[in-house]
Amino acid sequence: MRDSGRWVSGRVCEQSTVGRSSLRLIGFTVVTFLLLAATSSCSYLAWRRQKTAQRRALEERPWDLALRKEYAPQDCFGLTGRLSIPPGAETDFLVVAFDHERKARDLVASHEVSPHGAYYGVLVPSGSYDVLLFADLNHNGFYDTDEVVARTPPEDPVLVSLSQSSDGVLVRGPSLTVDLRKPQVALTLVRIRVDPQPYVVASVQDPIFSPELGQLGVYQPNRFLARTQRWAFSIGEPDFEKVQVVLVHGINGTPRDFQTLIAGLDPARYHVWLFYYPSGLSLEQLGIILAGVLENIALFSDVPPSHMQMAVVAHSLGGLVGRRGVNEVCRTGRPPYLRLYASFDTPYGGVDQAQRAVNRGSEIVPSWRDVAVGSDFLTRLHGTPLPKDLPFQLLFGWGKDGSRGPNPAGDGTISLSSQLDPRAQEAATGIEGFEATHSGILADPSAIEALSKCLAATTGSGH
Repeated sequence: MRDSGRWVSGRVCEQSTVGRSSLRLIGFTVVTFLLLAATSSCSYLAWRRQKTAQRRALEERPWDLALRKEYAPQDCFGLTGRLSIPPGAETDFLVVAFDHERKARDLVASHEVSPHGAYYGVLVPSGSYDVLLFADLNHNGFYDTDEVVARTPPEDPVLVSLSQSSDGVLVRGPSLTVDLRKPQVALTLVRIRVDPQPYVVASVQDPIFSPELGQLGVYQPNRFLARTQRWAFSIGEPDFEKVQVVLVHGINGTPRDFQTLIAGLDPARYHVWLFYYPSGLSLEQLGIILAGVLENIALFSDVPPSHMQMAVVAHSLGGLVGRRGVNEVCRTGRPPYLRLYASFDTPYGGVDQAQRAVNRGSEIVPSWRDVAVGSDFLTRLHGTPLPKDLPFQLLFGWGKDGSRGPNPAGDGTISLSSQLDPRAQEAATGIEGFEATHSGILADPSAIEALSKCLAATTGSGH
């Protein structure tokens, strides 16, 4: 039925499905995935030219791991390991992976780590690596060659390959123990400016969330990660006594897309985290990384996991990343802290244009390949059931053109048939529709109210 600009199917957080008449209405939907119209844009054409040049360069230099990482970041692995940092250390650190096989010890990847970090992580292709940790010991604003404060043994390189990974995305590296008193010297000349990105921000208006960076994340994931230096940001200092709400943006987007929605959440009840990712990477990679972020938030809170509460709220393509992350976190059952998964305008059935692009065999951004109708990723995603005790609220938009109910063309970007894929409906515990566009739904008062009610109902934060 219609209610204050909404099309409601069932009550909030209770199981329901869309009626057969509505499904017949959306059966002939014409998919209009405007974000994928970028295939004809200058950015996409420039990206294709770059990929062609990189492929030719790799034919000449197949040993160049840094180039291989730039060409195919979707084939890379996240090399992660524990850090043991002395108490009271206030310097930032830089973890660097060098190619062990090359005599020149080429630098393949680097990533800054805060003094309060418990893990290091870099994105690297298959190979063998020397992993070194640098600190700006002389406080000159640079990580220098003679400032190595931890490293893997030179005779025991870290092997990275599919066989070393349990999930096809992450490879567990050795632990590193920091010694600030006896710095070592790297074999490769290093001079990298110290440029840490704090994980606490005041708001989504922080320059790190600029739309330009969102687009960079589609076509240049490695450069995006070099700029952001982390996957998760906290709005204000974390307060684990509140419900932790983790927001996941869509393709070509940034957390700034959630500005109005965040303002609609009660700050006395909810603490907001932002999962900020390069949306050109494969959705499998991104979902597993999101799972690690969720687990780390729970792990490092000062509230016992049994008392902590967390909700994952996603938009558009981010809903596929969110669902994959939730699947991973719930691989052995729902963790006690996870109370809700909710998504807005997500293409659960895929996108026809992406499928046609894949069929043409042209250069495809990895995330587009995963969102193609009938992709292996979507099949696996829906083939993994959500825990029965995890509420899943499916929120969708039908645009503003129709006046008699849902518009079969969807929200202007994602079709209704994709948003309301039967597999997603079957998994949902609540379904609500709104007379809103694809981006407008995140600022729609009725949609924000529906999310707030579901958060309150699943976390008890309304009492």
